[in-house]
Amino acid sequence: MLEQMIDCGHEFERHCVAGRRYPFANLVDALREIHRGTHRPYPCGAGAGYFGVSAEGGLSACHRFVGDAEMAMGSLSTGFDRRRQADWLQARHVHRQEPCKSCWARYLCGGGCHHEVIHRGRPACNYIRGWLHYCLETYLRLSGQCPDWPGDRLR
Repeated sequence: MLEQMIDCGHEFERHCVAGRRYPFANLVDALREIHRGTHRPYPCGAGAGYFGVSAEGGLSACHRFVGDAEMAMGSLSTGFDRRRQADWLQARHVHRQEPCKSCWARYLCGGGCHHEVIHRGRPACNYIRGWLHYCLETYLRLSGQCPDWPGDRLR
């Protein structure tokens, strides 16, 4: 899959160098984050500003944790359990996770989907690092080949 993503990325680069838009959101989003200098200690807003709500009103770290008592964060009737939320977020920060805390890509990746990591481990790390490596190289290549880079290409 990484090879195919990179093939799509090369097509994006060809169009970009020719001054044409090419709709490849995966690459555009990554290039935008690189350009902005994004620092991401978490992969998403789960457990921070994003929660899943069950039909019964239970609050979970995200929609994927609805029904999982270990990931419960309170309920609509009683509110958030702020201590549980703080502990959950602290444990999932990239500085607290292995192998994230020593990975060069940790602030671009954010540690991977919490649900996936908890239930399946980290089978996608090599893919994610490969993709981010390609994205960094692409950003540098386009910076040298396109005089107006990034201009409006990352909007």
